[in-house]
Amino acid sequence: MQTTDFSCIILGMIINFNEISETEIQHMHNGDSFICAKMMMTPESKVMYQRLPAGSSIGRHKMTNGSETNYIISGSGSQICDGVEEVFSEGMCIYCPKDSSHSITNTGNSDLILFTVISLK
Repeated sequence: MQTTDFSCIILGMIINFNEISETEIQHMHNGDSFICAKMMMTPESKVMYQRLPAGSSIGRHKMTNGSETNYIISGSGSQICDGVEEVFSEGMCIYCPKDSSHSITNTGNSDLILFTVISLK
């Protein structure tokens, strides 16, 4: 996955996802099909713009380093976090705390677009 690596946090940083190449990731965490992502990474966090085509998923994985927050820009889907299924759609936010396991599935007929922030501490 192509990332932009920053060695420190810079206050007031602008992340221009238009300048970050989209990378296709096959079977992310053993999920179905593929996802496309643009990522910016610091030692403290990952910030991603993710696109999951209809029918694709991110497989179940444990958040060992920190929590994950996903804002749904468009589309709909479901998350299973620690065995509990939650259905979401555009304008909602889903959260998976540190040491929890979760998966995300696009259950809609169009792309699921997520803005994701993962805490690495």
